[in-house]
Amino acid sequence: MAIISLPVYNNGEGAAVRDGKNGMPSRRQLLGNVNRKDARLEPKMIVAIHPSGHGDGLRPVDISRDLPQIVGLLRMVFGESADGDEQLFGDISLGTANGLMNRLQPSAARLSNGFVWQAEGRIVGNATLLTTRAWDRYLVANVAVHPAFRRQGIARALMESISSYVRNRGGRVIILQVVKDNLSAIDLYRSLGYESIANMTTWYATASRIRDIPASVPDYQDIAIEQLSNRHWREAYELDTAHVKADLNWPEPLAPDAYRYSIWQRAADFLNGRQRETWSTTDVQGRLTGLASIYSEWGRSNYLTLRVLPEQAGLLERPLLAKLIRRLRYLPRRNARIDHPEADEATSALLRESNFVVQRTLTHMRLNISR
Repeated sequence: MAIISLPVYNNGEGAAVRDGKNGMPSRRQLLGNVNRKDARLEPKMIVAIHPSGHGDGLRPVDISRDLPQIVGLLRMVFGESADGDEQLFGDISLGTANGLMNRLQPSAARLSNGFVWQAEGRIVGNATLLTTRAWDRYLVANVAVHPAFRRQGIARALMESISSYVRNRGGRVIILQVVKDNLSAIDLYRSLGYESIANMTTWYATASRIRDIPASVPDYQDIAIEQLSNRHWREAYELDTAHVKADLNWPEPLAPDAYRYSIWQRAADFLNGRQRETWSTTDVQGRLTGLASIYSEWGRSNYLTLRVLPEQAGLLERPLLAKLIRRLRYLPRRNARIDHPEADEATSALLRESNFVVQRTLTHMRLNISR
């Protein structure tokens, strides 16, 4: 057995974008609330290589021994990412590779489903499979192949194994995201039966650069905006899902009670340093026509959503976005992010006017498993 050192990339402090080469979730989406001190690895990672190549090829993930190499591979393939890749690895300490501790980490279990490709004792390919709240719906993440081993069919083999795994367990749907411009990956997924749903663009603005915009323009009357009444939570859900398809919400579809804000939820948010608020517009019959929400959490960017009834498109986006930006002035000073359908050109123009910039545009794809 030989001992070699592999390069390991530091976990940057700043914001970065999702890698455009393979379009899977960014590293900071993968790393969850990683302790910054632990996340900064030494420049080298020691890996044991078996000269005989024993166990090379495709195999299921063994998280107790594969985690350090998977992390190293993902860091090399995806590089630095802009919005922080901290959601999938959770609180795993990457500074240690103790097998028992990794098995005890609840977040590590999220990487334990899927497959790796091993060559000469080293992991050179990975695809992670995630479960969702729906028993028959799965997500694919972290499809990564070492640059020296690309164009050898490894990504296809990983994806085909995932499809077989889901089919054998009665799954019906697999969802993935891929960077819109990553045409080679999109072609691969389409050849495997995946269909494009739509594109979602992530917009980002630093707190110092967000610009107020006028709530109305000449020849348009001011539109009344009020805080969403809790009794309208069902109607708010219906409006949201009419604007954004269920599979465009990652990782889970919007919950039916997402706009229901009980006293217990308010208490939990207060104790955990979270804050949320939703503003709405209505027509003369009192029917909801638009929604604008802010979700704030300590240590994270303010997350915005903007939803407009399809027949009101082009009329309500400006006053709703203007309201959100004004409300940000009353919240802790943080950067802001919004995920929004790329096809909504009216909102895109308003976000540019407000000094938001595009971080990435992801194509959401879906595979319906045939029996």
